[in-house]
Amino acid sequence: MMKHINAEYYVALLSAAGFYGASHQKPMVFQVVTNKRIKHSLKFGQVQIKLIYKKALANLPIKDFVVSSGYLKVATPELIAIDLLKFPKHAGGMNNIATVLSELIESIDVQKLIELAEHVGECYQLQRLGYIIEKIDVMDDDIKRTIIDVLAEYVSSHVKSYAPLSSSISKIGHPRCRKWRIIENTDFESDL
Repeated sequence: MMKHINAEYYVALLSAAGFYGASHQKPMVFQVVTNKRIKHSLKFGQVQIKLIYKKALANLPIKDFVVSSGYLKVATPELIAIDLLKFPKHAGGMNNIATVLSELIESIDVQKLIELAEHVGECYQLQRLGYIIEKIDVMDDDIKRTIIDVLAEYVSSHVKSYAPLSSSISKIGHPRCRKWRIIENTDFESDL
């Protein structure tokens, strides 16, 4: 289908997380990021495809997964993590993002995560990710500690300004986390 409409794409967000065993709740729609603006979801039988527009898809890390009809381009765990925070409404909100991250964390390569955030100009997402990961429960505490240590060092040496945990909520009148340079303007908890 994407070849037919001449669009670049990758399977994203909750749909992509499922390919890495990190989809606590199966999404109601199949989520795809594309560089074509398509206003409405597509429906094929029982499958509804939600298309999310992103202007530039070049050089984003994706992986091919073999499926019965060929292969799908699927976001890497690092790209999923950044996209979850970029598109929180499509990800089911902060509680769901925390739940998915608690399952996805074991697949994340922290150096690739930092390189990707720099490449796409979204280093502030590293602040958010570090803050969230530090507060959630995970299966492997050693991986969690390694990611937190590397992200904290990055934030300490590269980030000057504070970022809100949620960009859709006012920044005024909320406490600040100095370690992550985060404005704590929302709460969350993982379902796990």
